[in-house]
Amino acid sequence: MSHRPAHPVLTPTFSLRPVRKLALLAALLAGAACSSDKKSNVVISTVKVQRRDIVIDAQATGVVEPINVVEVKSKASGQILKMPVETGSLVQPGDLLVQIETRDTKNQYDQAAAQLSAAKSKLEVSVAQKKRSDDLFKGRIITAPEHEAAQLDYANAQSQLVAAATSMDLAMQRLEDATVKAPVAGTVIEKTVSLGTVITSATGAFGGGTTLLKMADLGRVRVRALFNETDIGQVRPGQTATVVVDAYPNRPFTGVVEKIEPQAVIQQNVTMFPVLVTLDNGEGLLKPGMNGETSVLVDQRLGVLAVPNDAVRNTREAVATAPILGLDPDSVRVQVAAQQSAMRGNRGGAGGAGPTGTPSGATRGVSRGDVSLGAQQGGFQMPDVSDKDCAAVDAALRKKPMEKKRLDDLRDQMRGGTGDRQAIRAEMEKIYAAVGVDARVAGACRRREMQQQGAAPGAQVPSAPQRGADTRRAPGAGLTIGAAETGGGVSRRSRPGLVFVKKGASFEPRVIMLGAANFDYSEVVSGLSEGEEVAMLTAAAMQAQRQQQNDRMRQNTGVPGMQSTQPAGQRAAGGAASGGAARTGGGGR
Repeated sequence: MSHRPAHPVLTPTFSLRPVRKLALLAALLAGAACSSDKKSNVVISTVKVQRRDIVIDAQATGVVEPINVVEVKSKASGQILKMPVETGSLVQPGDLLVQIETRDTKNQYDQAAAQLSAAKSKLEVSVAQKKRSDDLFKGRIITAPEHEAAQLDYANAQSQLVAAATSMDLAMQRLEDATVKAPVAGTVIEKTVSLGTVITSATGAFGGGTTLLKMADLGRVRVRALFNETDIGQVRPGQTATVVVDAYPNRPFTGVVEKIEPQAVIQQNVTMFPVLVTLDNGEGLLKPGMNGETSVLVDQRLGVLAVPNDAVRNTREAVATAPILGLDPDSVRVQVAAQQSAMRGNRGGAGGAGPTGTPSGATRGVSRGDVSLGAQQGGFQMPDVSDKDCAAVDAALRKKPMEKKRLDDLRDQMRGGTGDRQAIRAEMEKIYAAVGVDARVAGACRRREMQQQGAAPGAQVPSAPQRGADTRRAPGAGLTIGAAETGGGVSRRSRPGLVFVKKGASFEPRVIMLGAANFDYSEVVSGLSEGEEVAMLTAAAMQAQRQQQNDRMRQNTGVPGMQSTQPAGQRAAGGAASGGAARTGGGGR
């Protein structure tokens, strides 16, 4: 009976402590991330409402070009023997530009001179023969046909002399045409031929002859800038323009808008209009072909309350903006609605307002060419005037009866819808300037007079847009805004906006009225006081977006080496189970 030695049973043993420690570490990291999320708050930056200058301009890119380009051609044909000028040469009227070979023209001139000399001699002989013929015919020595033959010979001699003189003059012109001189003072900007080139005449050739060179007076140049069609309505001839070229980025050049081309130019599905700006180039710094930025001054407001555009939102964005500042969206919506309702009530007047903001039981007269009586708050911004200011305007106009009559005629044209409204307003501004009156003050006095007199009898608010009137409506105002007599010639209207004003540690929404605006700031017409702090909403929105991205990354990213879709405890338990099974299978046979 054989004895089999007993073998010990091998049982796999391992510890769960490393896995438990790993799970505990993952839980601590998750808790730390959650605690950091709770503590992280968006920092809201604020800015104070201050007074500043708001400059509104229309900008476009343009190219410098000469105003008048002269193409120099030659009336003579032949080979170029001398050309003392080069591109960039400054020439004066009469300076030599091109000398063409004169052999043929000189020969023609000599031949014409000889013919002229022969014609003169022939005329002298004919004069003598005619005189003898007259004497002989009086003495009845020669017959009548012989006398007539002498007279005919004299007439032919006179005709030959005229023909020879004409040929001589033409030959002299052809000889002079071989010497091409500068027609005007200027600079040679292009040279198309060189010494030794055979050219054709500009008068005798079918193609118009050979262009020798191009020259222009660069003392005054212009910039052809392409303005977007959205800005072209604010650009007018006579406005001041500033041009900055790439060659001199720190040297602005001041010019004047010369004209606006009537034909649009379409580039990449964008409609633009060429605007010509004339510049003084006495120093000769501007060269044809230079690229530059053209800025036309449209309007400017000096020393007005202004708020950054980054702090302004549309009233419809109140609910979406509230969470960024930690405010309740429903509460913000109620406050904004109440402020808008109060603003519409103020526009309607004390006696109540109808749908269009007209006081009940009253009609508002609208005169084309003048601001509507109800557009004082929601429409154009006029300066505050006193009785003294208006009396001074009336006194100045009474001293100039012709100018006053001209202003009345221009107003009649504007009311009748005849003529260019912009041109009429520009003419009125010139008349006011000649009289010594501020056009804005005069317009405010005229509006004040109309308000004191009341609406004209039987005047009704037009039901349809009248020709030439701006029928855009200010949001919430319900007022049809017409053209106004303003000093800048640009119609202005206010618009509502939403800002969040700092109150202690929180913010409150406030609906304000905004006026002129550029890319950075907007004029505050009402609703804010100097020194109040408003929240910079653009920066706050960017911080909130970045915070949300960081939160999503922390949620989707766990401990390195572990799946982010399972909790840390499940991942540890799963790892322990799989590890135990593997080890059991490896040594349990």
